[in-house]
Amino acid sequence: MPTDPKADPRAGFVPRYLPWLLAGVAFCLYCLTLDRQISLFNSSLVARVCGWDWRPQISAPLTFLATVPFHFLPAAAVPAALNLFSAVCAALTIGLLARSVALLPQDRTEAQRKREKSDHSFFTGPRSWLPPALAAAVCGLQLTFWECATNFSGELFDLLLFAFVIWSLLEYRLDKRDGRLFLAAFVFGAGMAENWAMVGFSPLFLTAIIWLRGLAIFDLRFIGRMIMCGAGGLLFYLLLPLVAVTSSNMPLTFWEVLKYNLMPARGIIRGIGDCISQPGQYLQFDVLALVYLMPVLVMAIRWKASFGDTSRVGSALTSFILHVSHAAFLGIFIWMAFDPQFSPRSLGNGMPLLTFYYLGALAIGYYSGYFLVIFGKREAGKRHVRKPPPLQFLNKPIVAGVWLLAAVSVAGLFYRNLPLLRGGNSDALDQYATLIEKNLPRNGGYLLSDDPERLVLVRAALAQDGRENEFVPLDTGSLTSPAYHHYLHRSYGQRWPDLVGNVTNSLNPAWLVQFLSVLSRTNDLYYLHPSFGYYFEQFYLEPHGLVYKMKRLPRDTLQPPQPDAQLIAENENFWTHEAAPALGGVERAIAPPDPAAPISWPEYLLMKLHTPPQPDTRAETLAGAYYSRDLDFWAVDLQSAGQLKLAATNFDAALQLNPDNAIARINLDFNAKIQAGGPVTMDLSQVSADRFGKYATWDQALSADGPFDDPDFCFVYGTALVRDNGYYRQSVEQFEHVRQWAPDYLPARLMLAQDYLVNHEPQRAMDLLRGPLDDPARFSLNDTNETEIHTLAAAVYFQETNFNRGIQLLKEEIARHPDDNALQIATAQVFMLHGLFTNALQLIDQRLQSAPDNPAWLYNRGYVNLQMKDYPAAVAAFDRVLKIQTNNGDALFFRALANRMGGRLDAAHADYSRLQLAYSNSPAVAYGLGEIAWRQHDTNEAIRNYQIYLAHARTNTDEAKTVADRLKSLEH
Repeated sequence: MPTDPKADPRAGFVPRYLPWLLAGVAFCLYCLTLDRQISLFNSSLVARVCGWDWRPQISAPLTFLATVPFHFLPAAAVPAALNLFSAVCAALTIGLLARSVALLPQDRTEAQRKREKSDHSFFTGPRSWLPPALAAAVCGLQLTFWECATNFSGELFDLLLFAFVIWSLLEYRLDKRDGRLFLAAFVFGAGMAENWAMVGFSPLFLTAIIWLRGLAIFDLRFIGRMIMCGAGGLLFYLLLPLVAVTSSNMPLTFWEVLKYNLMPARGIIRGIGDCISQPGQYLQFDVLALVYLMPVLVMAIRWKASFGDTSRVGSALTSFILHVSHAAFLGIFIWMAFDPQFSPRSLGNGMPLLTFYYLGALAIGYYSGYFLVIFGKREAGKRHVRKPPPLQFLNKPIVAGVWLLAAVSVAGLFYRNLPLLRGGNSDALDQYATLIEKNLPRNGGYLLSDDPERLVLVRAALAQDGRENEFVPLDTGSLTSPAYHHYLHRSYGQRWPDLVGNVTNSLNPAWLVQFLSVLSRTNDLYYLHPSFGYYFEQFYLEPHGLVYKMKRLPRDTLQPPQPDAQLIAENENFWTHEAAPALGGVERAIAPPDPAAPISWPEYLLMKLHTPPQPDTRAETLAGAYYSRDLDFWAVDLQSAGQLKLAATNFDAALQLNPDNAIARINLDFNAKIQAGGPVTMDLSQVSADRFGKYATWDQALSADGPFDDPDFCFVYGTALVRDNGYYRQSVEQFEHVRQWAPDYLPARLMLAQDYLVNHEPQRAMDLLRGPLDDPARFSLNDTNETEIHTLAAAVYFQETNFNRGIQLLKEEIARHPDDNALQIATAQVFMLHGLFTNALQLIDQRLQSAPDNPAWLYNRGYVNLQMKDYPAAVAAFDRVLKIQTNNGDALFFRALANRMGGRLDAAHADYSRLQLAYSNSPAVAYGLGEIAWRQHDTNEAIRNYQIYLAHARTNTDEAKTVADRLKSLEH
């Protein structure tokens, strides 16, 4: 239809009203598909807005400001409100995209200039609405964009800033208002502080400014104002460091936070340099960036009428190449919106890369408009041409092809992505958290979790049910931080007393265990999943569905009791009835597609384009892994209680929910073996990290899959608990699993006996040793393990204060193995540990007769002499040690102590002074020198050393109190 050449094209429907219309349609679509719950996308931001994240926010300052109003909402309303905010950002981005496409000049080639004569070279006419609408639809329906529009992750807010900058540059082309460039510079600078990706686009932004300004760029006043505006935006880098320092729970400095905030920007700048110097190292990302940036740069160039060849053939060939390249760009970007294997979604390594998709949509708008102008409009001033141009008959098919491509693209994206979006916005994790919340008692308590994300999910479920304040949530990974304790005290008052005071160092785990032990006397403690570690040296977990009540380990058995009939009935009812709908949904979602199922023709077409729908089952997969770990834990309890068939059912269910659960598969195989009635033989060669599936360590495998019940794995793991961590009580449960299924396996009995001895349960240790002692043939005793059994039996007698029997056993073993140096050293240490110094000295002297210069036995002799107050003999022994080992600091210290206790103060002073040169802050050395100076009435030396002692020693001992009193008397 004809247009008025005098009318301003900017006032037309397409550039002025269509963007608002498209933004409104997009907003309605996103509201209809909005995810109203907490999800994998928004959980971290929901936690931050709700105040559940105790760590300071140190990145994305503009997102921080934009979400401040949401802090005043009830926690239950925050997820939906944030997601709605993301929908608003998405709609505004779509509006800016449509407006930007409408403002793109269609005068890049001579053919375009002949056909589009409107002011500013806008695409005008009845078809001009298609490019903006197509670009908006392709961008808005692209899966990553759609996901971010319905789940707030902050990415679309960042993309809105990027879209605003592009729109400002295009508007400046029309009205030449410098204020637009100043505002764009400010927003771009703020965007760099907000999102590291903007740093990568900074060279292109500067190039665009120079391109638009031309020679006017050399206006110094303009350059100064641009720099000031850009720097003003960059000042947002300082916002979060200031906030973190003034209101943070953590002892951070301004420069620490600022440095952390600048690290991503520095990394992207370094990455750009590496891409130039080492292009092969970042090949995939380089190609992806080139694919999206090159067409945008091509459409920015205003091509000449000819390139030197003025012949009709040369001109036609040039036009043909331009048409083909423009068609290729259009097709590639529409194809990329369907996410083939080389799209940003596939190659982004978790990053959404929405800026690439936005640039692609901008290019789609331009190149679709190109074909509608070239083949859909006549040359201006040539209404009646006697001889039509060659191939003019292709104009209508090409225009129709553009329309068809647009219709098929939009319909295909909607058809492909809507089900994927609904799958991605799954409520699997919400159902999981709701099941936990329903199982939590109404009397409140404390919730512990090693997984902060799981803790956030449960807190959101509690908030939805109005129970947010019933429980104190504890992130166990943060409990060693004093700052986290201050945060808990501010949040929950006396429900979490501030016991750490001004402590800044990491808290001792032993203190944390003791604190929780005291807390458990008057409060209920619950774990949100199976776990292990230092807490479980005092506690065990009693399962109640997906909730685990923490109970104190029985003092006598040191192992969790087997579940009784009532607990079994409760948990089986939960798994077979309450959790069944959620488990069924997860199983259906993660089940592989049926290869025999019929394929519709749209799906067939998508497969041919290498863009088949790939359902997003991340939520179901994660929920399945959660359920699987819990089921494995419960099945191990059932198997320990002798419920083999029920255990097999639960192991199998764990595998259905997480086929990668390597531990559940190992346990199920062992269950089948014992149900078949075959003998259980130990074969430790079967235990290796290769059996852990995708995990490399015990901790990783157990954290993901649950506990073992195969005795081979239980024995190796129990040994590692003792060897690597000193977790003797937790190892009891592992060795008891072994003893349950392989009662004649002697190493497990010996390890169990050691565990009980360490925990001062000598009678239980003797019960374990009695079988091998009474029936040696059954346990295949030999010299080595018989000696170990007798040594352990002697330790039992020593703990029961039956010293004579213990001494007799050890002497008998030494008589049987007179050359066993390790046995004799262990015996001497046992004697010294129990104050049997005479016996120790006899053994030591026997060894020194055959090895008079053995420094270890000489050292032990000196130590025993010191304990027996035979100071000259002690000094003589340590003298011989120091002649052999001149740098033995322990021998030097004990010689100094023997000299001091024996009254040889000058010799003691010489030894202590030598030690103080190497250990200047040692309180033991300072105490010795202080005592010598005090006895010699050297006041200044005594004061100096007593001050060193009090600065580094524990202050709540009797010795420290004596030193403090002496120091006061000396100073006054």
